[in-house]
Amino acid sequence: MALKVEIVRAAMKLLVMLVFLGSLMLWIMMPTNTFRKIWLPKTRVELNSTYFGLQGTTLLIYTFPILFMAVLGCIYLHLGKKLNEHKALESNGGKQGLDMRLWKKPMVVRGPLGVVSSIELGFFTMFIALLVWTLSTYLHNSFATITPKSAAAQGEQVWEAKLESTALRLGLVGNICLAFLFFPVVRGSSLLPVFGLTSEASIKYHIWLGHMVMTLFTVHGICYIIYWAVTNNISRVHNSLFCYNFELVLMVFYLY
Repeated sequence: MALKVEIVRAAMKLLVMLVFLGSLMLWIMMPTNTFRKIWLPKTRVELNSTYFGLQGTTLLIYTFPILFMAVLGCIYLHLGKKLNEHKALESNGGKQGLDMRLWKKPMVVRGPLGVVSSIELGFFTMFIALLVWTLSTYLHNSFATITPKSAAAQGEQVWEAKLESTALRLGLVGNICLAFLFFPVVRGSSLLPVFGLTSEASIKYHIWLGHMVMTLFTVHGICYIIYWAVTNNISRVHNSLFCYNFELVLMVFYLY
């Protein structure tokens, strides 16, 4: 019986990993022209229906993978409790437990990030790589469409059009941080244990993401202010400052 439960849990964990990798691939592909011009229109045709309206594609990409992994995580943890994992680890020599302890071993002790384990450092590095990739791809694709002729048609210089494009893309990258901001603070999460993380240890992710959100949105706002100033639209700053201050108050409230 115990062996069957172990096999089921291993299969469920593998399925969760596959769904996670698939979801990660979608995040990687989102800034590309392949996703926006080919995949997204086809997906909208198939999924936007009378049942989901215009939200079918959004539910599939952003909501379904997380809910699916969360449900599998609940079942995985429930089976683990019935199996009595401690005895199972002792029966196979504790190899699995040793491997997990190695992943949780601190990699960075003194540094700006505090005490960081191997698995935490791995997730942090992957997320930074995702942000860098997304921003660079967005800018590369948008700058390719900006020419002296297209800028002149809008009454702008090339550098002004590129500055506006940069400001917009910084906001889009900031939204990625917002999408992941509150996952680490769920104390009863069924996803964190599957990946070897605890709610207490993952609080630092919430703090890091909060700092990244504020940095990206601050630079996003500064770029827009400069753009409006050089294009004689400085009056738009007042409404933007009100929205930014409101977002800042909400962010500080949730962070602290």
